[in-house]
Amino acid sequence: MARSSSALQVLRGSTEQCVEPPADRGRLLTAAQVAAELFNGTVSTAWVRRNVAHKVVLGHSTVRWYATDVHAWITTKRCPCEPVDKATDC
Repeated sequence: MARSSSALQVLRGSTEQCVEPPADRGRLLTAAQVAAELFNGTVSTAWVRRNVAHKVVLGHSTVRWYATDVHAWITTKRCPCEPVDKATDC
């Protein structure tokens, strides 16, 4: 039985490849969770979908954000003269 050239072949090497695990970016949050937990309900879910950066599109209408990415984005939007507990779009 001849093998076709389009068949997949398993290559066995003598060296093992070590794959680093991805960095921990926190929980995946919905727009409602981002609005409620990170903005204390001061913004709407529509505002989150339109304005918060680093969204992860999982499907046609499924969009999520990593908690760490949103925290980092919020800190870039803060004015240096304001207290740490208040976020703005300055």
